[in-house]
Amino acid sequence: MNTQELYDFAQRFIPGGVSASARTNAAIGHPFYVSRGDGPYVYDQDGREYVDLCTSHGASLLGHNHPAIVAAVTRALDLGIICAYETEHHSALAQQVCAMVPAAEMVRFAGSGSETMMHALRLARTVTGREVVLKFEGHFHGYVDYLYYSSAPPLDGAGPASSPRPYRQSAGMPAALDPLVIVVPFNDPDALERAFAEHGSEIATLVMEPINYDSGCILPEPGFVQLCQDLCRRYGAVLFFDEVLTAFRMAPGGAQSYLGVTPDLCVLGKAFGAGMPISAIAGSREVMLNLRPVGRSEHSGTYLAHLTTVLAAQAALEIYNEPGFYERLDALGAAFYRPFQDIIDRSGVPVRLQHCGPRFGLYFGVTDPVRNYRQAAQQDERMLLTFVAGCIRRGVYFHVSAHHGFSAAHTAQDMHRALEGIEGAMADVRRQHVG
Repeated sequence: MNTQELYDFAQRFIPGGVSASARTNAAIGHPFYVSRGDGPYVYDQDGREYVDLCTSHGASLLGHNHPAIVAAVTRALDLGIICAYETEHHSALAQQVCAMVPAAEMVRFAGSGSETMMHALRLARTVTGREVVLKFEGHFHGYVDYLYYSSAPPLDGAGPASSPRPYRQSAGMPAALDPLVIVVPFNDPDALERAFAEHGSEIATLVMEPINYDSGCILPEPGFVQLCQDLCRRYGAVLFFDEVLTAFRMAPGGAQSYLGVTPDLCVLGKAFGAGMPISAIAGSREVMLNLRPVGRSEHSGTYLAHLTTVLAAQAALEIYNEPGFYERLDALGAAFYRPFQDIIDRSGVPVRLQHCGPRFGLYFGVTDPVRNYRQAAQQDERMLLTFVAGCIRRGVYFHVSAHHGFSAAHTAQDMHRALEGIEGAMADVRRQHVG
């Protein structure tokens, strides 16, 4: 089947023709169908090769088909496709995480980021005996009803910029949950302090992306994350880092290590399994011992920490711990971002590039530094779609999403190929959208 035939066929049996809503690529009008992946490349139905700058939305930090991950999964299969049992490998992986991640005195494993965030939120509420969640506008924490608020709200439904209204991101979420969510703008110390002053005794947890990749790439202003920690301590709330995207991304200890602030609780995901579906709840011993069977907060499931994912995560962490791993990623990024910015400057297209480690955000129609969601939401979507479609035509795969990135499997030659496609796509944007 060609792509259109496959899409037509898929729509007969799968709503929208996709197994996850976000897999539709609006720039090409259908999903990007992949026949296989290898290293920094993905291949379409016709076998055409693309430099991958989606990298499984950041999960494939080692690229596709990494031999160490393949060997780990093969070993797990040889051991009998183990699920719903504990093994020595689970404890060994937990020890690895505790050695790498500052917040991790104890660890539990789960599957998807959304699932793990659900369990961790319940844990935070157990610890404090409170129910209200404080979150930042533009930060995404998975698809659980209690957290799927104001991650990408339409500006006409988001309320005042200084005091955003909790916006339900999906139909089917009970309105009764709205009072349990407080939304504040990111990088706004005054708004954050007001929220704690007004609701501090109700707030169970402040949950945040320590680096807001889900709005592109927005770093916290100097001192802002420290203020988050100080306010949580003052008001008895749990500081909860959602490191699904940032874990192991720019440092072995993730964003908490990179920023120098240790949360009470965190969730690790995506790169943790190097493409295999595993996430982790990690935190202080005092917090984690509230989980059953020791404490009262539930966390369980037949498929949690399937051995295929546990062994894959062990292999990934061993590679992340190799001397020079992050230095090589940083060097590749420096050699990519500089010429990327040069292309932007020459193009005459108004677009802001922001990056941290191997992931970056692009804001078409925006030229000033982006500090919060309201600025990110000024993006010119027409320009973005033209750019993504132009890159795909030239053999560079971008997904229509807020953040993009490369992997440790990419080489300087791969990035040069990507930059050639990017330059051509930027010329498309200039021709079609810039007067």
